[in-house]
Amino acid sequence: MDREKIQDFVAQHMTSEGRPLEELKRSKGILKGQESLRLRQFCTSECMIPARDLDDYGRLLSIAKLELVQAENLRRVELLKQNKPASQEDSTLIQKEVAAEIYKMRWGLTEVPVFNLLGLFMLLCPDKRNAYMQIAKYLIDTVLVPVDAPDLSGTRALSHTISTKPALDLEYAQLLAAAGGDVNARNRYGTTVASEIVQLWKPQDWEVVNRATVASEWYLSHGGNIDIADGDGMTVRKMLQTLSRFSSTASIQKVVTKEEQRRKRLGDKCCSLCGRAEDSTTLARCTRCKSARYCVASMRECQKWDWPRHKKLCKAST
Repeated sequence: MDREKIQDFVAQHMTSEGRPLEELKRSKGILKGQESLRLRQFCTSECMIPARDLDDYGRLLSIAKLELVQAENLRRVELLKQNKPASQEDSTLIQKEVAAEIYKMRWGLTEVPVFNLLGLFMLLCPDKRNAYMQIAKYLIDTVLVPVDAPDLSGTRALSHTISTKPALDLEYAQLLAAAGGDVNARNRYGTTVASEIVQLWKPQDWEVVNRATVASEWYLSHGGNIDIADGDGMTVRKMLQTLSRFSSTASIQKVVTKEEQRRKRLGDKCCSLCGRAEDSTTLARCTRCKSARYCVASMRECQKWDWPRHKKLCKAST
């Protein structure tokens, strides 16, 4: 055991190529190269252990009783009220404070936030899935907790829900997307969930391929983009081109082609990054070239994500 601990310590503190693991955990921003690999190896090798990782609130959620979660929310609201002067007892602001407390909560070595945690519970206890869904809806609609909290790897609940490794829960994904979840959110490695989807861990297994195809279709139809580059410049489009010699990715490529044809027909009547049409978003033109159109920044960061690609084509309008 002591030898294993020493080996782990050495592995985590090797600095010949990038920062050590503990420093990466504290850092922010997109990683690349060996630093990206180091954090990825840690996050994929660790798992949630409820007995070790859950605090009182985490255990409360695991029970899957909506009435207990509702009672806990009321308790937190009342506690905040007691600590405020009467002039500051604004119920809306107090509820936002409770939401902020829950949003900041993290569990386990990989710092799992609340909606990621509920997704894990749905996988571990499928018989209680409907109850966990009701809790998620309550936290979104009543407690007002945002759904975009990242775990240690920078991955949000929506991405985990459609990654197919192991989850593919389109109902939960739809709930998170409707609450503001961004399918194009990048993790600490710079990748979107599409990168996970197209990397088939069993390419000979029809069920695995079918799940990836379904996930790809949902991803693209909800604004996904395969040209967002990771920290090392790799895009999902390049990955698909590399994998095109394998028949297992053919169905995914068909889904991509169909969606790209739809976006091409719409032209500048849809967002240049996510493909959402005018009837489902608010578009604004690139202020420089006046040609490309994007969802307004107050809704999504489409222009920001597309800039590395668009800047090569963008020319000032004359």
